[in-house]
Amino acid sequence: MQQFDPMIPRLLPAEAMYSIQVGTKLFKVSGASLSSDGPSYFTDKFSREPQQAGEVLFIDRCSDTFQLIYLHLQGYVLDIRDEMQFTTLVSDAMYYNLPRLRRSLQDYDYLFANVSGRTFKIAKSLFKREGDSFNYFTLTSDRVYADLESVFIDKQLLRPPPQEPLYVSRSADLLQDLLQWLGGATMELDDSRRASLVAEARYYHLQNLEQRLLKAQLSYNPLTGTDHIMMRLQDLQEGHFEFPDHQLTPAAVSLQENCCSDSTTESTPGLEGPLPQLKRFKSNPSVEKLKKKWNFACYKRPFVDQKAHELVFQIDPSDCTLVFNRRNKIIHLQLASQSAKRFEKLFSKPLKEIDINLANYKVKDQGQEPKYGLPACISIADFTVNGMKCPHVTRLVAEGKCDERVIDFADMDQLNYCSGVQLHLTKSLWKFGVNGSNLILIALKAEAFTGIKEYCRTLEYL
Repeated sequence: MQQFDPMIPRLLPAEAMYSIQVGTKLFKVSGASLSSDGPSYFTDKFSREPQQAGEVLFIDRCSDTFQLIYLHLQGYVLDIRDEMQFTTLVSDAMYYNLPRLRRSLQDYDYLFANVSGRTFKIAKSLFKREGDSFNYFTLTSDRVYADLESVFIDKQLLRPPPQEPLYVSRSADLLQDLLQWLGGATMELDDSRRASLVAEARYYHLQNLEQRLLKAQLSYNPLTGTDHIMMRLQDLQEGHFEFPDHQLTPAAVSLQENCCSDSTTESTPGLEGPLPQLKRFKSNPSVEKLKKKWNFACYKRPFVDQKAHELVFQIDPSDCTLVFNRRNKIIHLQLASQSAKRFEKLFSKPLKEIDINLANYKVKDQGQEPKYGLPACISIADFTVNGMKCPHVTRLVAEGKCDERVIDFADMDQLNYCSGVQLHLTKSLWKFGVNGSNLILIALKAEAFTGIKEYCRTLEYL
């Protein structure tokens, strides 16, 4: 709030008393009080036409609102109760042309809103974080005040036009929770409540708070010496990715060689008997020709993070499938529907900036719904298939019992079908790497099912 100047200009005789009737109530106001906020309608009028004994100035306005103005003129700090009081004060401050009161209301420490019938008096200090300062409440309040002032003063109307206070037809309980978060409180949230709060934060344009409400996990990988951020694919925002050229630690080099080598051989101690020969699945034919040093996607949350972290993203919808190709012994992640749309929206532009065309991995002639076949590596992933831990996923492909007709993604320009296996993913964690014109998705953890009976087992009753 603007600093108060205690000096009162001598616009009217300080000791003189003036009778002013507003509506049905008579007020006796000293010249000092009237001069404390001027020049105004009152100081101009009484300077031109000194009030005679017994004379009363009648004004056809609200006496309750003028009672607050009377306290203001006497030097008291106003305690404005709700959005209606604030709105009428703004109107009458313009009507009486009280410059100090108008500035005080513009710089008032609180904003008012009526949300589904509940009054909120919101401290502006709650919006101090970058990304929260220009929000629904601040912008709407400033715009309403500016519009009212423009119409009344610029058009020289006799009185301000009627102005309704801010009313928002949203959940008052959810806004109360948002304000508590803005004030520094934290609370345990289930996924449903979190999603509702994120939607409300987005509606009110509280961008910093929205990011802090989204599920995210920051961690440090001691094997690679890198910081990770784990988020859901649908929660990521475009324009905040980078593919930095990292200086790898020896452990990270070893991990990359293990994950993205010429073959993704799996090994787990304690398993009796040798794995079948067909276990050797390559991530992509072009991988064999390169000594890979993958640059992994990093993500920096807007308004929250100071630096980008190596990204691990989670895919929740069951519209992605791992496709094992028997003929070429390669693995692809098939993205469809919403996951494909989201992946395309997020990564198409940053990949284009490093000369990788994501459209080269897009299945053509699939109608309006996009579908992608992306090279994948699963050698370090923790897999659960049909509700059971599966340390050797490629054994499913090696066994003759599992044989399906799958899309052969080896040549995206001439797609065909071949023998293989599909794992339908219900939930999975991925890293995304690029090298030259190549890209790869590295599975870290996944849950999957293989057939219709296994799918039915995942269903829950309402």
